[in-house]
Amino acid sequence: GFDMEDFRAKLSSKTKLVATVQVSNTLGCINDVKQIALEAHKVGAKVLVDGCQSVPHMKVDVKDLDCDFLVASGHKMCAPMGSGFLYGKKEVLLSMPPWQGGGEMIDEVFLDHSTFALPPGRFEAGTPSVGECVGLGAACDYLTEVGMDRIEEHEHAMTKLLYEHMQSITSVRVYGPKPDSQGKGRAALAAFNHESIQASDLSTFMDMEGVAIRSGHHCTQPLHRIFEVSGSCRASAYLYTTEQDIEQ
Repeated sequence: GFDMEDFRAKLSSKTKLVATVQVSNTLGCINDVKQIALEAHKVGAKVLVDGCQSVPHMKVDVKDLDCDFLVASGHKMCAPMGSGFLYGKKEVLLSMPPWQGGGEMIDEVFLDHSTFALPPGRFEAGTPSVGECVGLGAACDYLTEVGMDRIEEHEHAMTKLLYEHMQSITSVRVYGPKPDSQGKGRAALAAFNHESIQASDLSTFMDMEGVAIRSGHHCTQPLHRIFEVSGSCRASAYLYTTEQDIEQ
């Protein structure tokens, strides 16, 4: 898990930005980002939370977490590919200059200078991906209608079942923390390796049997180097996953 004592020791007045995942998409561990933000703010650092693996699966309250920024991707929450969002505290966004020029982010333009729109407009240069954004909004409405509490409860049940089945296979190593008896304590995913079958081969064999998993680095190459493996498989559950899916 996250070593809070080591984190505190590494913080100093030189620390300007702390970026961390709320949920690891490889280990499945859930970090205490509220405490991380508290410690980072003590030295004056800003905090960016990667919520791509948490926002679709659990209630996330940016005010409670007190993070300065939070990002999430749409395709992991039933929205179109290429969509997502960046949340930022209003006072922080007001203090920041634009990072890119283009239409819709200006206030007034002169020959020798320009003034810029208030946030979030000043950070949204050019023509937006309107269709994808509409789809993202619809996905948010859908998940809200289903209920994040219900989604989280369902995923706990799937986590318990998935982990129990994976642990029963002695030739497989599952990475990350063990869930408790109710399936809480880790995300509804399992990154794993077989002792004798390479990850990409195993995912191909399972695909031929109609089972969709992912293989590769899962955007965590340094972590896989620590484990001294070339990659891993990952089985992920979501609100549409059933017990039958996991049994298969």
